[in-house]
Amino acid sequence: MSCNFNHRMARQLRFLGAAEPDSVFLDDLQQLIDITRTTARVRATRRRGEPLRMLLLGYVGAGNTGADLRAIEIIRQMRRLFAGRTLDIALFGCGDLIDHPVLASVERLQPESLYVPDALDAALRRFDVVLNVEGSTYTSKFSDALAGMLIGGVAFADAHGALACAYGVDAGAMTPRLARFAAVNAARAAVFCRSAGAARQLAALGIDTRMGADSAWGFRATQPAAREAPYAALCPNNPYWWPVQTDVRRAYRLDGSDVQSPLRHGPLTFHTWDDERARRFSAYKASFAMLAAGLRAQGIEPVLVAMERLDLAACDEIAALLPFPVRIVARGRETLDAVAATVGHARCVVTTRFHAAVLAIAHGVPAVGVSMDERIEQLFDEAGVSGWNFSCDDPHFGARALARLASCAGDRERLRGAYERFAAVQRQRFDDMGRALRASVDAFVDH
Repeated sequence: MSCNFNHRMARQLRFLGAAEPDSVFLDDLQQLIDITRTTARVRATRRRGEPLRMLLLGYVGAGNTGADLRAIEIIRQMRRLFAGRTLDIALFGCGDLIDHPVLASVERLQPESLYVPDALDAALRRFDVVLNVEGSTYTSKFSDALAGMLIGGVAFADAHGALACAYGVDAGAMTPRLARFAAVNAARAAVFCRSAGAARQLAALGIDTRMGADSAWGFRATQPAAREAPYAALCPNNPYWWPVQTDVRRAYRLDGSDVQSPLRHGPLTFHTWDDERARRFSAYKASFAMLAAGLRAQGIEPVLVAMERLDLAACDEIAALLPFPVRIVARGRETLDAVAATVGHARCVVTTRFHAAVLAIAHGVPAVGVSMDERIEQLFDEAGVSGWNFSCDDPHFGARALARLASCAGDRERLRGAYERFAAVQRQRFDDMGRALRASVDAFVDH
């Protein structure tokens, strides 16, 4: 016991004192995975009738509507798939904003360690099935540490003898260190991709995948209590302050001086920022403000939607550029259901947030993407509406979005038909992914 404690303390101190703590984080995860593969005891056979213990690993609870929608629909699916079995589901998430009854209905795991590699090591021993339920997994866009937790968590679960799976995930640009980590740790766990583009990218790393879907396609937004005047849901964020990186020394300095920083993401993590990013963000906000004013001139009231709590600052700054008051619907101030309904029942949607596009298409709402990476572009290409997406760095995206929305006035039914067909395919893929998982679980239990 004392030996393990000493090892944990040594890892944490090394991480806290490192010049590149995110690299140390990945190294520690890899070391623990490798040790577990060689020392883990064979699990006792699970028998039918015994509770099936399932852990969902993701970004749940951080106030990100997309991450929470995914988890909600996966929980619902697991309960349908294993309706004849006692199923104990727990969440290993990244925050405490649980404002939906489905999320509140499952156990929230309380980590035994503040250091994630050790927390995973302690937690994963308890579970028979571990699913990575976060979409943005194989990417350095947001955080190598978060991606490492997701990729490594699945590999770690496999090393502990659990059935492990990445469930409907995506891929993007990765740093060399994360690409190496991903390639080493994907050999034995099932990886279901939510896009053909992700499958191609992972295949280039030697990672075998199966086609799946994003679980949020099954979510249905609640109906509004009263009929509203036509409005447009505008879903901006700050596309330029990623990735988040760990900076322990900076965190200690701020805490020691009792100083706040708008770039602080977590206790030890910070957004990336410089003058060039600030310039690009100013242009992005100005384009969204122009778009909002143009929609209002057409009799469509703009509503700014913060799909993640972090997006509220961007919404506030865009609202400050407008000569008229604008409603802001923000996660954290409003519930997940209220945010999703605002998007799902809009007249049209313009979004940088991926899951706002998913909600719009799933509900037949014309959507324009303002992409910060490949995800929305891939989504629209696969849906057959590739002309509906623009780069967040396009200085004319506001005018282009207005023109694109105007062009669908006489073609709304054709667009809705394309949306319905694509959404039906995605829901079928999600069902197929579930059946494949159930077959794997049945074989795992009977082994």
